[in-house]
Amino acid sequence: MSANERPWAGAWTATLARVEPRLAKTPAPVVPRNARVSKLDSELLDSELADIIREPVSKSLSLLRPGLVEKYRLEMDTAIRALLFWLSVGSPSRRATYGQGLQNLRYADIGRGFSRRIHLLGMLTIGGPYVWAKVLGHMSLNGWADAPPSSLRNRVWRLLQRIERAAKIAAVVNFAAFLSMGQYRTLVERILGLRLVNARPQLVHSVSFEFLNRQLVWHAFTEFVMFAMPLINPSKARAWVVRNVRGLLRLPSASVDPEVKALPEDVCASCFVQAKKMAAEAVEYADEANTAVNPYETNCGHRYCYVCISTKMLAEAGECLCLRCGAKVDRIFQALDRQP
Repeated sequence: MSANERPWAGAWTATLARVEPRLAKTPAPVVPRNARVSKLDSELLDSELADIIREPVSKSLSLLRPGLVEKYRLEMDTAIRALLFWLSVGSPSRRATYGQGLQNLRYADIGRGFSRRIHLLGMLTIGGPYVWAKVLGHMSLNGWADAPPSSLRNRVWRLLQRIERAAKIAAVVNFAAFLSMGQYRTLVERILGLRLVNARPQLVHSVSFEFLNRQLVWHAFTEFVMFAMPLINPSKARAWVVRNVRGLLRLPSASVDPEVKALPEDVCASCFVQAKKMAAEAVEYADEANTAVNPYETNCGHRYCYVCISTKMLAEAGECLCLRCGAKVDRIFQALDRQP
């Protein structure tokens, strides 16, 4: 039976002719949000991988000659990126960077000249920035920007600056479009028509924010601790805790060392405690070495060096306790003024 004898063939052809123009005008589907996150994460993973390789290479080259790494840093970074690109995207079996592979992504083989576009992608994303940086560096070193405004050098310099600003604006516009539609991550990918798709569509990729939440909470906590630590007096806090705990246990406000309590009146208990920590034989020369210098008496009637007791009161602000009796010290008087 011929096509003319089949009644549905003509209707199908007419319907297809009406539908095809509408399908051509149908906008590209919006990529799910988790796919956009995966594409951005793949770029971060590739950057981290390059940093991991760069560190040992830099250390090795620095051993050959001082200043070698700084002189050829741009060439070294370009070579590392080119090597990673050639081993990953340049491989016909992969067509994805290592970061993209971890995120279940690869470049879609759509349209003609796919291999040629992949090679152009590497040349523009790796070789392009290198050539641009070298050209601008050469012009800066030779004073093209300071040349007379009417000179060819100055006009070329201003033209390159305009091109650079236009490229940055176009990159921002492309990134805004990527956030909206999720199709092309970079401007070069949009120009070459290279889109990232799921390497294994049957593998469901879900974005877990658990690790990110832990990092944010830990970062906020450390920032708070770093802010609050200078405001906290450790000595005062320790004295406050000890006093309240002993109060709950119905004990004296502070425990008194019997050895300190039995010291002669003119010996500074603070000097004695410090000397005892530094030398085991402190008790033997306590009377001679720890006699109070410029003696001051506390409100509980015990004598200390002025420097010792004032430092202790300043460090334990409001929670200073006497080492001899455990009473709270809130006032001191010069010992001479207290003598009858």
